[in-house]
Amino acid sequence: MRLVGVSHPIQDARGKAAGRTRYAADLSLPHMAHAAMVFSTIPHGYVTAVDDSEALAVEGVYGVLHYFNTPEYCFNRYRSQYSQTLPLEEPVFAKRVRFVGDRVAAVAARDMETARRAAALVKVTYEELPHALTFEEALEGVNCLEGEKAVKDEFTVEVGTPPQADGLVEVTACTELGRLHHAAMEPHVCVADYDSDLDELTLYSPNQSVHGVRTVVADMLEMPYNRVRVVKTTMGGSFGSKQEWTVEPVAATVARRLRRPVKLVYDRAEVMRSIVCRGPMRAEMTMRFHKDGVLAGVELELLSDAGAYIANSADYARTLVGKMFRCYRIPYGRAHIRLVSSNTPVSGSFRGWSSPEVALMLEHGMEKAARALDMDPVQLRLKNVLLPGDTDPKSGVPIEEIRTRECLLRGAERFRWAERRREDAAFNAANGRFRRGTAVACAGHGNTYYPRYNDFASAEMRMCEDGSVQVEVSIHDHGCGTGAAFQMIVAEALELSLDKVRLKEADTAHTPFDFGCYASRGTFVVGRAAQLCAQNLREEILKAAAHKLETTPDRLYFEGPAVRSKDDPAVCLSYQEVAWYSLGTLCRELTAQAKHTVDSNPGVTGTHFAQVEVDTWTGLTRVLDYLAVHDVGQSINPEMCAAQIQGAAQMGCGAALREEIEISPKGQGTCSLSKYHLMNAPDLPLIQVELIQDGRSQDGPYGAKSVGEVSFAPAAPAAAAAVNQALGSDLGRIPMTPDRILEYIAKEGC
Repeated sequence: MRLVGVSHPIQDARGKAAGRTRYAADLSLPHMAHAAMVFSTIPHGYVTAVDDSEALAVEGVYGVLHYFNTPEYCFNRYRSQYSQTLPLEEPVFAKRVRFVGDRVAAVAARDMETARRAAALVKVTYEELPHALTFEEALEGVNCLEGEKAVKDEFTVEVGTPPQADGLVEVTACTELGRLHHAAMEPHVCVADYDSDLDELTLYSPNQSVHGVRTVVADMLEMPYNRVRVVKTTMGGSFGSKQEWTVEPVAATVARRLRRPVKLVYDRAEVMRSIVCRGPMRAEMTMRFHKDGVLAGVELELLSDAGAYIANSADYARTLVGKMFRCYRIPYGRAHIRLVSSNTPVSGSFRGWSSPEVALMLEHGMEKAARALDMDPVQLRLKNVLLPGDTDPKSGVPIEEIRTRECLLRGAERFRWAERRREDAAFNAANGRFRRGTAVACAGHGNTYYPRYNDFASAEMRMCEDGSVQVEVSIHDHGCGTGAAFQMIVAEALELSLDKVRLKEADTAHTPFDFGCYASRGTFVVGRAAQLCAQNLREEILKAAAHKLETTPDRLYFEGPAVRSKDDPAVCLSYQEVAWYSLGTLCRELTAQAKHTVDSNPGVTGTHFAQVEVDTWTGLTRVLDYLAVHDVGQSINPEMCAAQIQGAAQMGCGAALREEIEISPKGQGTCSLSKYHLMNAPDLPLIQVELIQDGRSQDGPYGAKSVGEVSFAPAAPAAAAAVNQALGSDLGRIPMTPDRILEYIAKEGC
């Protein structure tokens, strides 16, 4: 291949580096107002009054919207498809506020400074209600009103037959995960433009599904879908936070009321307080092994906190159960899930969509089992990983060409696994203050949400008169280079240079319907549709060229951006000549369409190795070395893949060691990066990356599989296991902050 598998710059990298790229917050429309929010300051209660008189008296204020003067528009932030029947549980402006950060009012003014100044003058009166901030309080139903249940959802899933063998070795791993902030560089923003004459609404936002946003907003405002246009703007990161629609319904409501464009931009504190977080979970996983180390069964008891609104938490928990079976051969699995709701920030989509959570549970259990069985952790995993040809017992879908075994073997060799573990033991024996540990973690994921839901994607293309190609496909680039990957996929199929392929991002008025960029489906599903469409365009080019040369398509072949005759290779037509002939003589544009319907979900996996050093005096943990080995099928853009993996490792180390949104007794969550301790680049060594590319998918473009989410899944488990290896501990709660490490050391006396 000429382009696929060769590293190329991301299409907009130069513009971003130079500050020329325009984000949604940079948009400016004639007569545009700016909106600022008023959020609840209590965790639970009724809004009994909103005094907006002082705000309205500020010069330049156009209006204040709240529950008492605005229709009670309700929506579900997770809804992305017309067919989804989800409860419309969340109002644009709340009467009953459910957490600190719930929306109470919006102030619109001539500029952002005026809007924020006026918003600070809005006085809200509350009737406070009892609130639940912890698992225990939520289970007691402290925050429940009459008729409400403490446990919002409860279900059990069982796969396979319980093991009956004697002499099984049983281990129980207890884990707990805290709330995580996505920490995307770009905040949440939406520009809404309402045309009252045409009753048309256009929304510009960096979202993960333009058609999902359209569904939510159009249904909420009772507008026809063809009168609501959603344009995906350049995105500065999401990690799942922009998969749920929270700013778009508000901006749309304000714009429609004012009958003028409105820009709504959240600052960092507002994003952390009000948007969405990775929710807390508490798990007890029991794993049973035969004496030779082969898994016999896994049972999971899981308690999950949805936060103030259920949103996607029930679906998230069900997805987690399915992810249990994506890495190891588990002949029997049982999961009992309970979901509670608390008066805390809403739990929701996060990179990996439950793969990282279930990986922590499984890998913590694997570490305990290795000690109980007196086996090397790598060897124990080798006995249990899924192999090519295996089937996912939960979904019944073939795993196909999975390469977890190769990831383990290659990684152990490159990371000097056995030697490093011996070196750590010698170092720890010779040192009192510092202790080192080396650990490994595996994780599996998917490439689509098939077979749980049907999945497909469409693409359209047209060749211009000069032989260049315009691609219409609903991509949602998060900022990581999806657009560049799609250019490469199309250019490879058409034998074009990258500059001859042009594509815009998703726009409900111009690009085909698509579910969105989540579930790791971007390249695997939508990219495959683009590849098939390019192949169809090749056929159209051949037909037009054959007509001009008075031959048949089977007597022609492609060579670069040209068509040649097999009978006389000297006979050559450039794409430009073919395109113009088709337009000028055949009176038709060279176009193609394609639809890709998904009927597979091959195994995709990663194995991470981490070495850490723990300072037993301060509790601080330093990552000394890190290697991530990933089964990617065929990498479209290798450097882009490596960068995704390196960023995921950094994110995972932060989740394991530092990052957590803490909730105060008054329901206030961490809302600044000065108190939310991100893992920065100088805090880590160079993340080594190795790509395994011989397990290609039959259905991904050129054999490609997903990488963006699976790369996050093993990261926190690897770092956490390394800390436990260093201390000889069994800590299952992350993040393993200095305070928690020192508490353990003081308790154990080590």
